[in-house]
Amino acid sequence: MMIRGAATETLSTRDTPSLRDGVPSRAGALGGGSALSSMFRVPARRDLPRRSSFSNDRAQALVETALVLPLLLLLIVGLFDVGRAVWLSNTLATAVREGSRYGVVHGALSGAPTGPGSATYTPPDTDTAITAHVRSYATGVPGSLTVRSTWPDGNANRGSRVVVSASFPFVPILSQVFLGGGLGITLQSSSTLVIDQ
Repeated sequence: MMIRGAATETLSTRDTPSLRDGVPSRAGALGGGSALSSMFRVPARRDLPRRSSFSNDRAQALVETALVLPLLLLLIVGLFDVGRAVWLSNTLATAVREGSRYGVVHGALSGAPTGPGSATYTPPDTDTAITAHVRSYATGVPGSLTVRSTWPDGNANRGSRVVVSASFPFVPILSQVFLGGGLGITLQSSSTLVIDQ
């Protein structure tokens, strides 16, 4: 009878799962070896890796940056192109105004005349002296600048008009990068003054 109670006690010990760190383990049912107990031990809640909200926020920020950054760069380069076009247009207007002033003070009666009848004029619309003067003021304007000088009244006498105009093709950076320079506009400016010498 005593043996029966001992056997019952042994069986009940084997079937009862042992508690280790507050977590049930199946080591008692399998013999209680340390290798087996570590192999079959159910990890406690504190042993599980935690996913922090900080890593989730970083991943979300990375995805949002990848989506927004190309659009932001296109916007910045586009604004840069607009600013560059305005600056070149202003420079061109200044250069043309200075060219027409040069033609005004270098009329037919001046020491170095320009326009019809002078050595620097080539009909119908080229005067090398005025062209050189315009180019000297067109700092930063591309070399493809075209300058035209005309005298609508047919002479460079006092009271006659001088018309100086210039133009060049402007190609935005985005057009150069994505379209091979296929999209551009022509910036141009013109100035008309009356000869006073």
